[in-house]
Amino acid sequence: MRIGIFTNCYLPLVNGVVGTVSLLRKGFLEAGHEVYIFAPGCDDYQDSETGIFRYPAVNLTPQIKYPIAIPFSRTISRKLKNLPLDIIHSHHPFVLGPVALRLSSSRNIPLVYTFHTQYDQYTHYVPLPSALVRSVSIRQVRRFSQAVNQVTTPAESARKILLGYGVTNPIQVIPNPTDLSKFINNDPGVVRQKYRIDHQKLLMSIGRVAPEKNLDLLLESFRQMVVTAPPNTLKLMIIGDGPDLGRLTQLAKNLGISDQVIFTGLVAPILIPQYLAGADLFVMTSTTEVKPLAQLEALASGIPIVAVTAAGANDTIIHGQNGLLVVKDPHVFAKAVLDLLNDPERYRDFQENARKTASGYAYGAIAGQYLELFERLIRKQRRALR
Repeated sequence: MRIGIFTNCYLPLVNGVVGTVSLLRKGFLEAGHEVYIFAPGCDDYQDSETGIFRYPAVNLTPQIKYPIAIPFSRTISRKLKNLPLDIIHSHHPFVLGPVALRLSSSRNIPLVYTFHTQYDQYTHYVPLPSALVRSVSIRQVRRFSQAVNQVTTPAESARKILLGYGVTNPIQVIPNPTDLSKFINNDPGVVRQKYRIDHQKLLMSIGRVAPEKNLDLLLESFRQMVVTAPPNTLKLMIIGDGPDLGRLTQLAKNLGISDQVIFTGLVAPILIPQYLAGADLFVMTSTTEVKPLAQLEALASGIPIVAVTAAGANDTIIHGQNGLLVVKDPHVFAKAVLDLLNDPERYRDFQENARKTASGYAYGAIAGQYLELFERLIRKQRRALR
């Protein structure tokens, strides 16, 4: 099978969609299929992988170095003309999504769209009235979902969001994949020694450092923990980069917790398993996620999670088994964290259950679910063309 993947973000960017696309590509290749990825270029980055085709791109804004594809390339058009794709998989409804849709329509190739992102929660990045941007984004997701052959999404809560948008096309829930092998038998001492973390319990957050991640709440909650717990017993590590890094660093100082909070900046994905091995608890306060890859990786590392109740967390965390789901309140969040850390027996049960949960997200199995879907759509399309 020849699979064409269209995505608005790919390596060297670090986010959940990139991680998902990378692992699906790996799973498809290992199953013996051909994979071609079409994505924006990224500065001077040179691909080491084969089958990657880059559209010219510009950054979202001068301040935000996030490449947006210019959806036209003579080189790629010539390549596509001679590339007999069997299936097209788009991970976005904007920019390169319409390119995938035109290709699908003109050549009668089945098109699958995976809904990863609640775009209406990211309106602050567009210099237009939020209500207008929110309305336009929802309308485009609905239109695109209605135009493709099949919609998938990694979580049941996200399927319900699409139904709320008015999508009536078939929607199949297929979880995001994880490479479980990377999160086994890592040395917890490597990261703890690097950052001089001794006996302290280490809370960890991984993701883009941006307004939609609600990290103000995490810092305010951590301040409550520091005040309540015995002195010098807690550390918080926030892994990632983004437009809010400077402001949040200053907020930590203003809250009097800068000595207990570590902002690492961007960490290479290959090192994330080492970092997670050193953590005692994974914490997440974002309410805009669909199916956060970072949560799956934490569970694969045997790290329990405390998160704010939201669509992205509710589909992964089983409250009272592999983590805790709490309301968006700094005092409640702080109490949940401290109660779990102070209950060793319950904490060990959560660790065991975390690994059990993660076992259901192995990338080979998830790629297999997509391949079954692709084959079904290809057969249906061929019957229709007879």
